[in-house]
Amino acid sequence: MRKMALSVAAALLLGLCAESTAHARRCSGDPVYDPGSNGPCYFAVTPFLPGGEATVKGKWFERMPFIDPQLSYLKDTADDGLDAYLWVRYTDGTETNEKWLARASGPGATVEVRWPFAPMIDSFSTRICLGPNTATCSDWRT
Repeated sequence: MRKMALSVAAALLLGLCAESTAHARRCSGDPVYDPGSNGPCYFAVTPFLPGGEATVKGKWFERMPFIDPQLSYLKDTADDGLDAYLWVRYTDGTETNEKWLARASGPGATVEVRWPFAPMIDSFSTRICLGPNTATCSDWRT
């Protein structure tokens, strides 16, 4: 009976390890990720500009980033009459595109960040801009 219990425990432990490895392979070859996050499949980007702050966290699925809206936000931190915009720049091969993902309006206003139907890409970076154009922006953060 004791041998059987040890065998079952060993099999479960081996199964957990094998599942973990199989799960990690799903995102192997990730294009760009934050080495300080919880693993090569995860990313965390935190652009900042006086007047706005953001946290963008998520996970790569192959070449497609999933931004977790429960962990990602944009906040307007100034009473300057300018909305905070979160922009994303992404690359696929030699093609580079930019678009804004979120807008927070008013001092203290906070919004979730989402990127529904994100394309298959090689990398992305984010920045915050104050106002609808890109005249006043933070540096791109990857």
